[in-house]
Amino acid sequence: MLHVVYDPSDPTAWYPNFLAGLRQGLDEAGVEYEYLTRMPEHPRGPVFFTRYTVQKQLLEAPEPPEHVIIHEHDIWNPFTNAYDPADLWIYRHPSLAAILVTNPSMVPWGERYLPAGSRAQVVAAGFPYDHSLINQVITEVRPGPERERLVVFPGRLNEFYQPYLSVRMAFELMDRGYEVFICSPIDPLSYYPVDLWKQMGIHVGRLPHEEYYRLLARAQAAISTTIGGSLTLALYEAHLLGATPIAPEGRPDLPPWTEVYHPRYDALNPRQAIEMVEQRTPVAVDRRWFDIRHYVGHLLDVVGPWL
Repeated sequence: MLHVVYDPSDPTAWYPNFLAGLRQGLDEAGVEYEYLTRMPEHPRGPVFFTRYTVQKQLLEAPEPPEHVIIHEHDIWNPFTNAYDPADLWIYRHPSLAAILVTNPSMVPWGERYLPAGSRAQVVAAGFPYDHSLINQVITEVRPGPERERLVVFPGRLNEFYQPYLSVRMAFELMDRGYEVFICSPIDPLSYYPVDLWKQMGIHVGRLPHEEYYRLLARAQAAISTTIGGSLTLALYEAHLLGATPIAPEGRPDLPPWTEVYHPRYDALNPRQAIEMVEQRTPVAVDRRWFDIRHYVGHLLDVVGPWL
């Protein structure tokens, strides 16, 4: 039995998709599993923590499981203020057997936090993307090759996605005749001058999922300004809906981890992103990292011996 522990109160927009895709993959593979909000007191079989917010249950467990797997949707990186060494205890826990990450460039970052002699392996598994909702929108709106002069900046309005850079690029795009949307899956933080940005002609705010997908189905491109995103799911969704996904590229040994998109713009020269829009640069996406079977196959390679 695989015990899948999840957080029912997590507000992140992508997390329900992850859980739905994982469930589909486990069902298709015929795996015996259960979804739980609390880890069993006496687990028999591996425990898979799907979010860092539920991992502390391990510290409270009267009987720790023999094998623990976690998925790291993000890896601590030097470009954000979210790093807290106290949260890295899970890397030293004796039950930790495997860490799943979303793409290959995250692997060495996961390995650097493991203590010497750790048995845990870090595995690039991808993301089990559930295409159900977006396929409904695609079927209904039938996005075509003719696109509006419209650019979307997806991503939460926090420092992880550099909203001030998005605004600076938005001004330049508007000067070139583009309509610009900055779409956040969460409500903007109070200290951003959103009303001022709106007065200056930028559309800013949170859109319901289907409305956001319809916007991407009209857009020419979606530009990410992330400094730490992993698979940048919003760009993958843009790709599915016909908008060119434009991702930043940093040094190979530093985030953002966006190598599933080719080509990308230099994170230190963001005007390249605008040039990619203007030149209608085609961007290829390595879709295996969003494939449910690909993800569950890697998970079962890890947990199979213990089921």
